[in-house]
Amino acid sequence: MSDAFSRAEAKRVLIVEDDADFRDVLALGLGAEGIDTHAVGSLREARDILLKQPIGAVVSDMRLGGESGLDLLMWMKDKGLEIPSVIMTAFATTETTVQALSLGAVDFLTKAKNDIQELVKVIRRILAESAPGRAPDLHDTGELIGVSDSIRRIQALIGKFAVADSMVLITGESGTGKEVVARLIHRYSARSKGPFVAVNCGALPENLLESELFGFEKGSFTGANTMKRGLFEEANGGIILLDEISEMPLALQVKLLRTLQELSVRRIGSSEERPIDVRVICTTNRDIQEQAKTGAFRQDLYYRLNILSLEMPPLRERREDLPSFINHFLSLACKKLGKPQMTLSQDAATMLCAYPFPGNVRELKNLMERFAALGSGGTLGSEVFPDSILAELGHGRQKASTTPAHPAQTRKQAELPENGFNLEAYLKSYKTYFIRKALEHCGGNRTKAAHMLGMGFRPFRYLLDEVGGPEFTPNRPPTPYEFPLKETSEE
Repeated sequence: MSDAFSRAEAKRVLIVEDDADFRDVLALGLGAEGIDTHAVGSLREARDILLKQPIGAVVSDMRLGGESGLDLLMWMKDKGLEIPSVIMTAFATTETTVQALSLGAVDFLTKAKNDIQELVKVIRRILAESAPGRAPDLHDTGELIGVSDSIRRIQALIGKFAVADSMVLITGESGTGKEVVARLIHRYSARSKGPFVAVNCGALPENLLESELFGFEKGSFTGANTMKRGLFEEANGGIILLDEISEMPLALQVKLLRTLQELSVRRIGSSEERPIDVRVICTTNRDIQEQAKTGAFRQDLYYRLNILSLEMPPLRERREDLPSFINHFLSLACKKLGKPQMTLSQDAATMLCAYPFPGNVRELKNLMERFAALGSGGTLGSEVFPDSILAELGHGRQKASTTPAHPAQTRKQAELPENGFNLEAYLKSYKTYFIRKALEHCGGNRTKAAHMLGMGFRPFRYLLDEVGGPEFTPNRPPTPYEFPLKETSEE
């Protein structure tokens, strides 16, 4: 590239967008911020401009008719045009994000009219810097499911984090997919051929967690009959995931901090420091920043870990991703269980979209396996929903018509006598009647009878002891406590 075309002299931004309306939005938006632009609608025009004019940055749509922004990046790379580029798209995937970054793109933004200010910030930073960042040429496949803006941004961050080699802190509620993100970062990183080692810091007691992470020498404590390498050594050349790092005891946090600072480990019972080459990714479902402020987590370790960070949004904040998740997990569950492929009815899908999913993606995945197990093919409706979700959504299973009346009278309504009555005895007779009926129906099987009454086995057993004791049998008749009943008309 000639000196006349050097980046130092080029301040014009080339916009490549086949949608004329959005192309005008970009040009006007950048122009209003004092940024000089040249807008074209095809790769042919873009190539012609790039060969003839000094350009300081390129903003390109991912999809350009039969071609793509990746084609433009590849052409620029072949021509030796090291011009920083930004890819904008409404169809981001983890794979395309990493491909774009590996071809020299410096950023990957969501294609939306309200993101102009974000683009302005990126362009100003690009024009102020001296050289674009380069990324290793990575390849592989993999998806982070979803079409929401929040997931598109996370897909872009995964690509950026993958080509870096710094520590990553991933926060978010349980079940939001933090480990999925960690594994994708590993998959697309230069360490992809190295190991990925995961350990849950909250699942092990302190002494066992220390020996798991750092290893120990033979004879260092009772039961240490052989030498054991720790997980940091096992992860050498790759990535170690410290899951739920906020659960790590404070005393062990000191040793972890030293390991990260010195890039070496000392096994329990050893005085030798062993160098390691490991990238660390941490996850937590807690407010670790607040914990650092209150002393529940070491501040110095928090700052050491919080170099690159992202927060996984809960599923209730990305409901537009639900159809993708439902189709994906239901299809996987059907294959796993050897069932024909199934779909949800419109009503069932609408109900799911209204459910808050406190367990997030993990809960949805398990729910789809339940649906596949209960369904026999075709379209699934609310009949496969668990009662807990129906209750949450206010969609009970016709409780008024299925809950039986008092055994003494089915068309009479109880009226409180003036002199009162023995409520405890009355309720006991009521319980006795239905326990007997359930046991009769289930052939004396108490587990099935408990399920029929919507109870767990332990509460059912306690109730059984209350109304009849261990000797209670299905043939024992109920003894209802009778009192005046008021006739009511049938509705």
